[in-house]
Amino acid sequence: MSTGLIPSLNGRSRTRRDAGRAGARAAAARFAPGQAKAGLLLVAPAMLITTVFFFIPMVLSLWWSFTEYNGIAAPRFVGADNYADLVTDPLFVKSAVNTGLFALATMTTGPLLGLLSALLLNRARALQSLFRAAFFLPVTMSLVVVASMWKMLLNEHGVINQLLELMGLHGASWLNNPKTALIAVAVTSVWQGFGFETVVFLAALQSVPRELYEAAAVDGAGPWRRFWAVTFPALRPTMLFVFVVGIIGAFQVFDQVFVMTQGGPVSATTTVVYFVVKRFEELDLGHASAAAYLLAMFLAVASAVQMRIERRNDK
Repeated sequence: MSTGLIPSLNGRSRTRRDAGRAGARAAAARFAPGQAKAGLLLVAPAMLITTVFFFIPMVLSLWWSFTEYNGIAAPRFVGADNYADLVTDPLFVKSAVNTGLFALATMTTGPLLGLLSALLLNRARALQSLFRAAFFLPVTMSLVVVASMWKMLLNEHGVINQLLELMGLHGASWLNNPKTALIAVAVTSVWQGFGFETVVFLAALQSVPRELYEAAAVDGAGPWRRFWAVTFPALRPTMLFVFVVGIIGAFQVFDQVFVMTQGGPVSATTTVVYFVVKRFEELDLGHASAAAYLLAMFLAVASAVQMRIERRNDK
């Protein structure tokens, strides 16, 4: 059953992409020169702001990453010394490991919870809009508010420890223990973020043609077989989107760490972005810029690899 359905799904996605590209080319051909000028005029303010506050700082930061610079004295070119220093800096290495562990924890549990929630909501038609809004509500909340709330919940005398004591269990110093602090920050991030993944997966599930499920049922496929033969192939582009966006967000985590742990205890929750910010605060702009570019290069490579794998699977 799956060998017949999966190619048809891939063929449909390629047909839709080709149709979209043809439509875009036709729309572009209809633009008159005057309309093009008006469009450029409308986007000019946004392009100016983007150039001043995004592209120019990126170029300056790239230059600073090859210099010894404190923001006051003139930059002194040091070549790749800043990058070499970071590779041998125990704190940066630890922050990179912490960031990787955080991303691994959040990107295994978050999408899984989001997919399970979406599957349940897709079957429960009653009050679906209400539950969808409830799942998505934490996503709309400020990161600082969510981190502050969970910091109170995870306090030594907080609600979570009190509930554990009511059940006869011993509470823990979740944010002051190097073994549990990073886990606590990851739980906070997963709680806030999996509602986004739920809504995205639910939208993808509702776009799968019902005829495919009916055809699979006629062929005798059970629920598990229908999931792997119909649902999973249809969700692959959505999974790619969720993982790319999620990994970029996980490797840029800062607010939760800043509010809940300040990078401690003993650097157990120091992440790469927190490391960069602290270096900027110490006016070590060279190492801060180098660390930021190392992170950017890693994210670019990781995203490119994921998209390449997805394109290869589509063929």
